[in-house]
Amino acid sequence: MKHRQTSSIGEFIVVDEHQQGYSRTEVDAYFAGLADDFELLRKGIPDSRVQSSADIRQQTFDSEQGGYSPSDVDHALDRVEDRFAEFERRLFIEKHGRIAWEHAVEETAELVMGRLNRTEGHRFRRPSHKLTKGYFVKDVDALCNRLRDHFRSAEELSPAVIRNAVFSSATGDMCYEETQVDAFLDRCISLMLDLR
Repeated sequence: MKHRQTSSIGEFIVVDEHQQGYSRTEVDAYFAGLADDFELLRKGIPDSRVQSSADIRQQTFDSEQGGYSPSDVDHALDRVEDRFAEFERRLFIEKHGRIAWEHAVEETAELVMGRLNRTEGHRFRRPSHKLTKGYFVKDVDALCNRLRDHFRSAEELSPAVIRNAVFSSATGDMCYEETQVDAFLDRCISLMLDLR
């Protein structure tokens, strides 16, 4: 859904007062917390409460009229996620060594390629109930084919290809279960960031 962007308050653009955007209060509080977490990561201070890059990728906000532009906030989250992933990689290597890091990335790559190499139409399970909506098989397979080609070659591909992917809705044998596809694509983004 496109929003008419009319003004900016602080860091983010605000949509028209009659349009739906992200809750300003929630976004401001979340990014303030991320700034604190980033400082802890930057200083190498372990804290189990610090957001991970995966946590940032899954963050959602309530909507409100005249809220922040979703696309503007989402782009900011993408940038922060990338920075957190870089620090996570550095901290992992400092703690466990580069060889351990390379092994971990290799294991993830094998799991990802195992699914991407499956036959089209059989990469993910169908919803347990025939009338439950899911992602249209052909849309998901088209993205999977592109990801497979990317990981097999030196093709340049940004995580934005996954982050911005939109799948048509379908039911029955024409769709894949959304939660399984989402979890897999989340892993693909992690792998893309790890391979940078």
